[in-house]
Amino acid sequence: MDIHKLRAATPPTNPTKPDTSTRGPQGFAPSTRAYAPARTSPVRSGPNAADWCFAQHTKRHGLPPAPGEGHNIWLAALTKFCNESGAEQNDVLALALSTAPAGHDEAKITATVAGIYRRDSAAHGSRPYTAPEPTGNKTYFPASFRQKENPPPPTFAAAVYDALPNFLQRACYPFEGHEKAVMLLGTLAVLSGCFPAVGGTYNKRRFGLNLFTFIIAPAASGKGTLAWARRLAWPHHKALTDASRAARLDYEAELAAYKTAGKAKASLTPPPAAPPPYKLLYLPGNTTAAALQTALAENDGRGIMCETEADTLTGALGADFGNFSDVLRKAFQHEPISLLRKTDRQHLDLARPALSIALTGTPGQLPRLMPSAEDGLVSRFLFYVFEQTPTWQDVSPSAGPPLDPYFDRLAEELTRMIAAVPEADEAGTYPVEITLAAPDWQRLNTAGAAGLDEALALAGGAGGSSAYRLGLVAWRIAGLLTLLRCFENGQAPTGRLEADPADVGTALAIMDTARAHALAVLAMLPTPGGTPSRYAAKAEQETRAQELHAQGLGVREIARQVGVHFTTVARWLRSEDG
Repeated sequence: MDIHKLRAATPPTNPTKPDTSTRGPQGFAPSTRAYAPARTSPVRSGPNAADWCFAQHTKRHGLPPAPGEGHNIWLAALTKFCNESGAEQNDVLALALSTAPAGHDEAKITATVAGIYRRDSAAHGSRPYTAPEPTGNKTYFPASFRQKENPPPPTFAAAVYDALPNFLQRACYPFEGHEKAVMLLGTLAVLSGCFPAVGGTYNKRRFGLNLFTFIIAPAASGKGTLAWARRLAWPHHKALTDASRAARLDYEAELAAYKTAGKAKASLTPPPAAPPPYKLLYLPGNTTAAALQTALAENDGRGIMCETEADTLTGALGADFGNFSDVLRKAFQHEPISLLRKTDRQHLDLARPALSIALTGTPGQLPRLMPSAEDGLVSRFLFYVFEQTPTWQDVSPSAGPPLDPYFDRLAEELTRMIAAVPEADEAGTYPVEITLAAPDWQRLNTAGAAGLDEALALAGGAGGSSAYRLGLVAWRIAGLLTLLRCFENGQAPTGRLEADPADVGTALAIMDTARAHALAVLAMLPTPGGTPSRYAAKAEQETRAQELHAQGLGVREIARQVGVHFTTVARWLRSEDG
């Protein structure tokens, strides 16, 4: 491949900073950017946090017992909760002393609070208290999702964005808070469907880089940011559809000329028996199983579904649920799909379908797409769940330059990247091979095993399925980051590419956050037979284990009383000890 063509795909930039050459007409310098501030509620410490924790703790465990009747155990659990929520030690101590029953030992209370804050200093603020929303704001998620014992899952750390390849940094740059996370996951999903020639071996099987992402949040929360991610690959999609229309017109003209040639037909070459395939990148979500399989067949089994309203897809699934859902599940794993069309008795075989999906939707749309926690689609999606108060943003021109030119330039850059990657050949072989160094495979195995233990403990088999596939998701993300590094560094993306350890670390960090969001989704979905999710039950068991540990009981005795394996108890207590 011509390296000059490759270098033209990505302008030379400082990989650690967003490229100012791709900014809007007025620029997006960090010090002058005129976008509305992030719309998440501020994390607070101080008396509000301590008071809130006390109110939640008493709802669950009752008022403080009398001395000698379990008060120290009650106080230890409250203090751990306050510490993790970010409440300050002095505020917690003042609250503990002011609410203690008659006859309490002030020195003992002081020692208990100080001891826990000293031993668990690493856990301070790990589950931060968030300022309550204004009165009257609608509750969009189940109550269990909003409890601090089962807090909303975290967003991506700032270090994740800082470690991204330059192209992703620039794509996310105009956004903040949850909208930035929406843009990151949406862009990863779109990119995963743009490079069919890139793949590798994971768990003894050949895989491409295709991702399924699903953003879940109430209306007016910023989910529409996904439309900007879709825009990145739109020029490539349009080039494919324009070429398809031109080929179809040529075919129809040739067919018409042949039909009207009369006796001269003998000297003409007959046109093809069937029209040329209709090539496109974005597949419509409002389709049927048969139409989707036909579109995949005409596009070598590949495509992207990018819908800002999940109901577009759920409506199609409702009309033809079984087969359509089956197509999506198989496409994630590149498993064969067969279809016999009734109209022309044509048999379609897709040996290795490779579909990418990016969806946004509301909590109410989730169960229409995935009716239960054990639905096979749940474990295949990378979820991001959030809730924030709708806030009006400045819509005047003074708020900042239009984003259209900014993303159009990024889209042009992506189009050049797509053209610079080798053509995909027969299914299952990848001209560009992604692999990891041996230590990074071990990191992935270790992180995956730890995530599996957590998911099984909190959500049972459904959680285990999600944890298993999140390992594949992490590998695919590492592959995408590796590919983008090639363009960033002016290297030809061909042959064997070994992922940088830093990019593997970024992929694993995304996997950890994604697992927390997957567990939150599982907690929102019913299990077959109407039984409640195991998430809340496991959280209750962990709290009980911590209380028994505070009483001085051993790990095996705690396991016997709580009803879990002693290794699970040991892991919970190690986590508590920091």
